[in-house]
Amino acid sequence: MAVSHEPATALLADPTRRAAAALACAAASTGGFAWLDGGDDGRGMIGLQPELELVGDSLALFDTAEALWRQEPSVPWVGVISYDFAADLVLGRTPRPRRLPGVVLRRYRDAWTWGPDAPPQPREPTAALQPLLDAARDPMPAAPPWPLQPPQALWSAEHYRAQVHAAQRAIVAGDTYQVNLAQRFVAPWLQPPTQLAPAVAAIYGALRRRAPAERGALIQLHDAWVVSNSPETLLDVDEDDAGIRHAVSRPIKGTRPRERDAAADRAQLEALWRSEKDRAEHVMIVDLVRNDLGRLARPGTVRAPASPTSLSLPTVHHLVSEVHAQLREGVTLAQLVVAMVPGGSVTGAPKRRTIEIIEALEQVPRGVYCGAILWLSQQRLRMSIPIRTGLVDAQGLQLHAGGGIVLDSEAEAERLETWAKLRAFAPP
Repeated sequence: MAVSHEPATALLADPTRRAAAALACAAASTGGFAWLDGGDDGRGMIGLQPELELVGDSLALFDTAEALWRQEPSVPWVGVISYDFAADLVLGRTPRPRRLPGVVLRRYRDAWTWGPDAPPQPREPTAALQPLLDAARDPMPAAPPWPLQPPQALWSAEHYRAQVHAAQRAIVAGDTYQVNLAQRFVAPWLQPPTQLAPAVAAIYGALRRRAPAERGALIQLHDAWVVSNSPETLLDVDEDDAGIRHAVSRPIKGTRPRERDAAADRAQLEALWRSEKDRAEHVMIVDLVRNDLGRLARPGTVRAPASPTSLSLPTVHHLVSEVHAQLREGVTLAQLVVAMVPGGSVTGAPKRRTIEIIEALEQVPRGVYCGAILWLSQQRLRMSIPIRTGLVDAQGLQLHAGGGIVLDSEAEAERLETWAKLRAFAPP
């Protein structure tokens, strides 16, 4: 193998090289691998096999992890919180049986972080990481072929439309104002891989090439892998020099598909801006996020813009707002999880009753989808909402896609929106 002496910090500043490093590291993983790719600012981390793992369905796990993190803030943690665990918390019930644990929290001493908030670390990665990153220094190999069949919806079009109408009946009854309804998809392997890790890494690399989003993640969970290409920030918390913790949430609500023709694409974005339905949907969720943050904020510090901005991704246009707050002194990680997970944009309003309606309509657990992916690094906390996220195992890819249903939603348009949101998971 021809190896250059380019430092890892320079290597990982290049998005293409980051994708190559992710593929090389994941393909060589022996268990517990984590990769977080934070978007255009170049922030991210690689974690090899964790030195400590906390697993279960107890909120107390977050207290344990936070205490250990505070003792050694330069040692990063990565966590996965399932939607179903969070829903159980909101509804105050005993956790139900599920395929994966509700919470997985891991500490990675053998890790490499990069970006503007990277902690002090050696100039080069550890001996365990170095050979894997060396592979990314070689000339870029040709992208492997997409290994999955086209996604297949598990609901018929008629059933999806019926569920939209059922959600609207709940709105008319006064039970809710908005329901985030999701349907499930599967994409079997074209040919079952002899080794799962390299195949999963190839899927993630293709996603990041086609439609890079702000919060990418590739995380091994026992016999499955979380593949996330999420654009949505649930919560970022940064502590300033005065010890004040500043929290930011960026809820997304309101969508139009992208078009290949430039004029048609501009028309889609303009239609999104003009849509009273999408604006009303967005305002409801921003108000819900303001309320969630307000439970933990210093009085008078919660702020949200008067109107959203647009976020144009390779496959869809979105409306997004940035909600700010200063946290009260002493707010714990567990309290943040209770207040913020699941995010309002993936439930609806009011949150508690709408979660009950979602369960009655969807009938199956969501798993990692719409829960949270957590990263603790130095004095910073990052949580994304795992939308545009799937679970890959020996059978192939399982994923969800959804959208907010309001009284004037058109059922077929909502169904087509779910397909637009998973375009990047289809064969090219």
